[in-house]
Amino acid sequence: MKEMLNLSIRLALICAVAAILLSQIASLTAEPIRLAELQVAMEAVQSVLPAFDNAPGDDAVTLDIDGRSRKFYVGKSGGKVTGVAFEANTQLGYSGEIIVMMGVTADGKANGVRILKHAETPGLGANYDDPQWLDGSYKGHSSSNTNWKVKKDGGDLDALTGATVTARALADAVSNGLITFEQNRDKIITGEVR
Repeated sequence: MKEMLNLSIRLALICAVAAILLSQIASLTAEPIRLAELQVAMEAVQSVLPAFDNAPGDDAVTLDIDGRSRKFYVGKSGGKVTGVAFEANTQLGYSGEIIVMMGVTADGKANGVRILKHAETPGLGANYDDPQWLDGSYKGHSSSNTNWKVKKDGGDLDALTGATVTARALADAVSNGLITFEQNRDKIITGEVR
């Protein structure tokens, strides 16, 4: 009995030390991880916006939409809004949530899409990460001029062979993003948050 108590105390001490070390490592790495994610997001913002000469982060507008805070990065050229970049997401990916950064022109057409986060299958759904493919598939499309389904389902959008589920998910994210932009366009472009 004494030996079992001794082992239990040793195990408890080892667990306590491990927990303390893990919490210290987590606190040391949290800020660098946050900064790396912010850098990736800002690079995506720059790549999906139409030409701009301002700092979109400085002109960002934050809105509460459906109980969630959403940030819209406004690109301007000569003081005139050229487009807006923001995150959109879908839960319909083959392996769960897909988060994209999408750029929309001031008149509501998709300008560019970059995948920020996904867990799709390498070699299949993960192939959608190609910026040229994304831009070629979505640029110029709006919620009013596009049937937001893949061609296999009778829509206007292409899908890569073997990864139709991911194509459907991306179409969902982009079309929902365009609708969100349209519903909030005036607030985003004027920066007037009520």
